[in-house]
Amino acid sequence: MELKVKYVALASLLFSLSLSGCAITVSELKSSHSAFDGSFMSKTGSSDTYRTIRHMARQCLEYEAYSGNPVIVLSEFDGERKKGEINQKLLSQGLLINNTLIEIESRDGDNAQVSLYTTKNFLSTGIRSPKISDIKRWTGGDKTC
Repeated sequence: MELKVKYVALASLLFSLSLSGCAITVSELKSSHSAFDGSFMSKTGSSDTYRTIRHMARQCLEYEAYSGNPVIVLSEFDGERKKGEINQKLLSQGLLINNTLIEIESRDGDNAQVSLYTTKNFLSTGIRSPKISDIKRWTGGDKTC
């Protein structure tokens, strides 16, 4: 019995270490050419665009993955710089693993540029990630996931 407990603890530790070695940071996600899914100009300002996308992201992108681990949405908006980020992350073995980054930046005063980056590796398998067309629909007023 003691031996089984040690093996389970060792297996959990090795799994956590393997996930942390594969986890991608936000800066790595932004700099990866394969992670960039596109961008578009919103017809509203950055704060309104941010609030709309954040609301839909929480409705559509937060859930329990097939593995039983929660997928959560974290968001932040800087009112002075008129820039926001919405991150979809998988919580696994105590680690927050970045899956999706939606970046909103003010452009030309009344418009916002929206950029989408998604992880494309085995860690994102089975996780619902938004497409650029989904985000365009949400900014246009569509409330469906």
